[in-house]
Amino acid sequence: MIWLTGDLHGGDTAWHASSSRFKEGNRGDMVICLGDLGGVWYHDYHTNEKHKRREDFFLESQLRQRFIWLAVDGNHENFARLFGGEFPLVDIFGGKAYRIRDHVYYLKRGEVFTIEGTTFFAFGGATSHDKEPGTIVNASGKSRPWPGRTKGIDWWPEEVPSREDFENACRNLDKVGWKVDYVLSHTCPTSQRAAFDGGNRPPDPTEAMLQELLDRGLEFREWHFGHFHAEKQVDRFICHYDSVRSLD
Repeated sequence: MIWLTGDLHGGDTAWHASSSRFKEGNRGDMVICLGDLGGVWYHDYHTNEKHKRREDFFLESQLRQRFIWLAVDGNHENFARLFGGEFPLVDIFGGKAYRIRDHVYYLKRGEVFTIEGTTFFAFGGATSHDKEPGTIVNASGKSRPWPGRTKGIDWWPEEVPSREDFENACRNLDKVGWKVDYVLSHTCPTSQRAAFDGGNRPPDPTEAMLQELLDRGLEFREWHFGHFHAEKQVDRFICHYDSVRSLD
């Protein structure tokens, strides 16, 4: 069986995927995180023992090893490590993915995968809207000061897909006639943004790329994504956050 969930942020927002909350899955099931898995995060992982233990605990214990965890990348991943050769790029389910652990994989942008007879097109990435200092509002509506983010420490320019990523997507979609069962991304196409966050965030080049793929005729049954920290469906577009839901 295939399950879907939203942002886990290296365990910080993963309570809903814990063994006490997510009891339904069976050994060998697959859980797809729609960006911001946070499985590769600390820039000093190899030199800071505390950070190494924290990251390993998330990957090897919180992400229970009886499941196969697949993720599109979000905007809160350490792209210097993820894309920098630390993790092998392997063939899996007919596409390419970065193997983080034997049971944890990041799906490469623009790849098409066939899992349990179902086709998935993956295209991760998004722009972090909180890089600058200011005030942020949490899920309960309370605001607090925010120091901003630091390049190379907790945000990386590669969070936004490249044109090479886009061209890889087009090549792989050509092979399947621009028709898949499901689209997996972190954010949504530009045309859908207002339905999920009211257009409150600045423009995102990732959303423009997704919109271009949609406008070129990408056919799909459902489009699944995270990013907006909400559980909401509008037509065939479905945003995931704090639940684990069966694809069926």
